Order: sequence, then C-alpha cells, then structure tokens
Amino acid sequence: MFDSLMFWVFLAATAAVFGLMPPAWVRARSAALISTSILVLALVVGIDPWFGVMLLIAVAWVTFAARLAEAFRGRRGLLLYLLGPVAIVWIAGKEASAYHFAWFQFIGFSFFFIKAWTLLKDVQDRRIERPDSFVVASYFLHFPTFVSGPMHLFGEFNRSLRAPQFPHFEELIDVVFRLLLGFAKVKVLAPLFAPISLETLVASGPLSVTTLAVGSLAYSVVILANFSGYTDLAVATSRLIGMHVTENFNYPYAAPNIREFWQRWHMSFTRVLTSYVFIPLSRRLQESLGDRPKAMMIACTLVTFLFCGFWHGPTLNFLLWGLYHAL
Repeated sequence: MFDSLMFWVFLAATAAVFGLMPPAWVRARSAALISTSILVLALVVGIDPWFGVMLLIAVAWVTFAARLAEAFRGRRGLLLYLLGPVAIVWIAGKEASAYHFAWFQFIGFSFFFIKAWTLLKDVQDRRIERPDSFVVASYFLHFPTFVSGPMHLFGEFNRSLRAPQFPHFEELIDVVFRLLLGFAKVKVLAPLFAPISLETLVASGPLSVTTLAVGSLAYSVVILANFSGYTDLAVATSRLIGMHVTENFNYPYAAPNIREFWQRWHMSFTRVLTSYVFIPLSRRLQESLGDRPKAMMIACTLVTFLFCGFWHGPTLNFLLWGLYHAL
C-alpha cells in the first residue's frame, strides 16, 4: 500500500484539505478522511467489493451502537448484544481465512473488531462522552493504520482529529527518516532473510535441527522487520496529515524476559489486552478468588493469552502459542 503512487496522492490531498480547514471544522475533516480512506481501500489496497459493502455496514452499525451504548448505560449484557454482530462477522471471517476461502477477503477486520470493542466499552463506562458519528466513521476507516495498525484508541484519535498538528521542519526530518526506516525494513531487511526463514523452508520437506533453528531465527527477523516497518510507515504517514498514532515497538527482542517482551512488542495490542481483558476479568474474579491472588493471576493470564492466540488465528497452533506465552 505505502509503495503505491496513488496512496501518496490521496495522502497529499488529505493533508491539503486538513491544512486548509479551520480547526472547528471537525466533521468536514472527518468526511474528507472517510472519503480518501474509502478510495485508498478500493483503489490501492484493492479490497473485494463485497467486503467493502460489509465493512461500511459494520461501520454504520458500530456508529449506531455507540449511540445506544450511551443511551442505555448500565444495562447488563448490553455491550455483548451491541458487539455481537461485529463479533460474528469477525469469527466467521477468521474461520474462512483459516480454511483459505478465497472469496472472503478479511484484511484489516481484526483491527476493526478491536476498535469496535474498545469504543463501545469506553462509551459504556463513560470514558467517552457523545462520540460524533462522523469522527467514529473516520476512526474505523483511517487508511494509514487500517491494514496493520497500530491500534490507536478512539479517545486519542478524537483529540488528534480535533486539533491536528502538522510536523515542523525539524520534525519533518524525523518523519522522513521514519519513512526511510520503514521502507528499509519492509523492502530490504525482510526480503533478505525471507529465503532462509522457517516460513519458506517448511515447504521444502523435513528439516534438520540446525535448519529449524536458523529458520526460526530468520523468521523472527522477518516478522519484526515487516510488522515494525509497517508501523513506522503508518506512524509517519499519519503525522504528515497532522494525526498522532501511538507507537507499537520498543526493541522487543532486547527484553530480558517474556513479561517485558509483551511491554515492548505490539504495545498497542498489549495495552488493549491489559485494559480490556485482564483488568476487567480480574475485577470479576475478585469476589470468588479475592483471597487467592495467585490463582486469580493465573486464571486471568491464561484467559488473556488464549484470547490473544485466538485473535491471531482460530487454529490450534495459535491457541497453543497463546497458552505457551501465558505459561
């Protein structure tokens, strides 16, 4: 997406519109971002038209659901009903992707589900008051982060859209460096290690222990280079239109233990897991396991990382991967 000339044309158009509009024109900026995001997803990313229709319906539903969550705060189980349709589409899409159904293009929808969940929960818990429908729609369609994140929360996005801050000259140098760094990771480093990574070698048949070890290490480089590289590009291009996006990586492989690794790897998702899974679950278990804090910690950790595994994929290998990290 980021290496397409059309992407940069739409990004420049968005930056120009944002720069010309007075700060008070929040809805106009939202409408402009919605328009360019739809064009980028259709013409640059090339999403399937059926998925595009489903995506717009999902955006409309969550926008409406946010109003309902605000109007009926305190209703037990309301959040489950409001999030249910999006969750069903998310689970169905993950199952379809797992079995390689070519007709179902699911790109970016896992991030969409997290956004829907955190937004509705924040509205239900009064952390977000009266979210504007135009801002909500632009939040879900924000094209620099749609495919690979990071997972910016609605409150952060809302503040940034209402007061966009374009980079000054000194900051522009940092943005250009971040762009070059992102392209170097994605276009140079990842392809350099890809031929000897486990993902490539597994197709060649049985592997020796040495080849397995080398392939695993190479794959670790590839996945970090690709993921952090796309994060660099998403953060930098968002800054060019005056939008702030949260950071996602902080030298994760330098972490001395697995706990700190998750504080450095995909940090925006770790924040979601902590704030929207682990902490609410620990509060629920406080009544029954309050006098057994270690048991409560173990239960919450297992559930959190099993969800983390399922979010990555609804297959046994991902569930075992989540269980491994929890243990």
